[in-house]
Amino acid sequence: MSQQSCWERMKAASPVEYLLHALASCLTTSMVYHAAARGIHIEQVESSFEGDLDLHGFLDLDPKVRKGYQGISVLFKIKANVPDDQWQEIVQLGTKHSPVFDPLTHGVAVSVAAERG
Repeated sequence: MSQQSCWERMKAASPVEYLLHALASCLTTSMVYHAAARGIHIEQVESSFEGDLDLHGFLDLDPKVRKGYQGISVLFKIKANVPDDQWQEIVQLGTKHSPVFDPLTHGVAVSVAAERG
C-alpha cells in the first residue's frame, strides 16, 4: 500500500481551497449583480480558479517560501450579447466590487487573540 499525504487523504476541501471557493463565488456574484443593475444581461458564466501553493512554506521547511498562495489565477468564460467595451466592463465589475477580492489584493489587518477555555 502506498503512503498518501494528509492532503491527498482529505475528502473535503482544504482551508486554502475554501479561500478559492469564496473568491470564485464572490467575484461571480459581484459581476452578475452589478451587470444586472446596469441592465447588462449575462447568459452564462464559467470560471476556473487555480492557486500556486508551495507546502515548503506551510510546513516551515523553507523560511523564504510564503505560507499561503504564491499567486492565484482566474479565468472567466462569459456569454453575453454585448459590444466589446461593455464586455470588458463586465469582467471588471467582479474585481471592482468583490468584498473577498479586495482584502486579498490590498491586504487587511487581522487581529488574533486567545483565551483559556
